[in-house]
Amino acid sequence: MALSIFFLDFRPRVNHTNCLLHFSTCLHLKHLILEGCIILPPPSFKGFDKLTSLELRGVKISSELLESLISGCPLLEHLALKISYTLRNVIEINAPNLKSFDGNIRSLCLKPIPLLEKLSLAHWGWYDGANKFCITKFFEFFSALKHLHFSNIITLKFVPAVAGELPTRLPFQLNHVKRLYLFGHCLCKLCEVSYALCLMRSMPYLQYLEIEVNNSVVVAPESHEVEGFSDLTFDHLMEIKLDGFIGRNPQMQLIKLLLAKSPVLVRE
Repeated sequence: MALSIFFLDFRPRVNHTNCLLHFSTCLHLKHLILEGCIILPPPSFKGFDKLTSLELRGVKISSELLESLISGCPLLEHLALKISYTLRNVIEINAPNLKSFDGNIRSLCLKPIPLLEKLSLAHWGWYDGANKFCITKFFEFFSALKHLHFSNIITLKFVPAVAGELPTRLPFQLNHVKRLYLFGHCLCKLCEVSYALCLMRSMPYLQYLEIEVNNSVVVAPESHEVEGFSDLTFDHLMEIKLDGFIGRNPQMQLIKLLLAKSPVLVRE
């Protein structure tokens, strides 16, 4: 069967199971989107060896079956998982040819993906093989990363503070990242601004920055200054888009620093 693209959208009130059974014989399938269904593939199902794009939206699937489905698509280049609240375990994703990953998922472990260029994560935590959170090891796998999007991540604490001091530098460089998006973060405390600046500092060739602030969190005002970034410069940053900033001291300090440290910023 020469089917190349398949989109399947089930209504919420209908209980559909074994949806993969109906087209598991489509050996030439390249693009697959499933929404609102229960995925229970038959025991004989081994994956899609021609599939290059997979998107799962609001589906119900076990952690083991999800890992098996992804690893059974050796040519997979684009993966989107919009299933944040249906999985409880850490998901191991083994897709060495992946070029873009969009994950609204609680916690995951990504195997080395040397070709990954676009990474978007929401409601997320990353764990190593011992189920320990380790963001620095996470970025070691992405030497080709160009676009990075963090949305609604609980914390920007990428490295622990030492002796109560806020970190000013991360132990890695993302030299190929050109675009950074931070959505849904509070940035109402100096520590959060420091962690955000740490992340930006690891991207020396950043060209575009977009930040959308979440002001729903109520915190006590802070009057201290952000320290440790006097030598920071964004020599390639040309465009900045800020949304939701309401004049809190940490937010204003971030704005002032970005304006002062971005010599090639295009002013419109």
